[in-house]
Amino acid sequence: MDKARVAVVIIFILAAVSARAEAPLPDISQVTKHLDNLYRADSSQALLTMSVKTKYFSRTLEIESWTIGDKQALMVIRKPARESGTATLRTSDGLWNYAPRADRLVRIPTSLLSESWMGSHFTNDDLVRDTSFLDDFIATLAWSNIRGKVFLVVTLTPKPSAPVVYTKVVFTLQGEDWLPVRTDWYDGSEIVRRTQYSDVKTFGNKRLPATLTVIPSDKPSEYTAITYKTLDFDTTPPQSLFTPSGLKRAARRR
Repeated sequence: MDKARVAVVIIFILAAVSARAEAPLPDISQVTKHLDNLYRADSSQALLTMSVKTKYFSRTLEIESWTIGDKQALMVIRKPARESGTATLRTSDGLWNYAPRADRLVRIPTSLLSESWMGSHFTNDDLVRDTSFLDDFIATLAWSNIRGKVFLVVTLTPKPSAPVVYTKVVFTLQGEDWLPVRTDWYDGSEIVRRTQYSDVKTFGNKRLPATLTVIPSDKPSEYTAITYKTLDFDTTPPQSLFTPSGLKRAARRR
């Protein structure tokens, strides 16, 4: 291809990108609803792995989980065998951890919500927080051209009364289907952690990234990666599952 034809091709590419960048922005409420509902549903059952790498250790857990709405959740470790049956229960009344060897269910006090969950880069507070991007944040949208590809950037600033620990949350979404590529979580003007998304799959009628990797900004060599192996939005677990006795039955099942 001669130089003139190369120049023409480049012009057409730039024109296409520019046209996309100048396209009307989508409805803000539709985008924030999409983010709220991406991994949420009326109910779900999932099998996932959680891989954690820190300066001091690396570990991988296989976890079975169930949810109803955004208030009830149960997560039971299935592998490795030495931790099988360890569980976390969330209800509208709070958060509990279950230790199978001691057969003991312990409520997590508010003072420990900022502590790590299962040694990961998630906190206990991450499990109980039920904020809504639509209801608890003020959102702005903008197109962004990153290495020749157009993305939709969603900047979320918490409303004054919202129970949010971050000062700003910024999603970078694929422009065509609004699937997340990255989320930056801010404290003041600094990014304190980043979530990266990969391995897009279809679960039921939802297409979403199967792997979410959280990287703390102050420890960039560390991470926690969650990968959904199965994710079923058509199964409704019984309400009795989200009780101490239901938790113990689920924890003992192999």
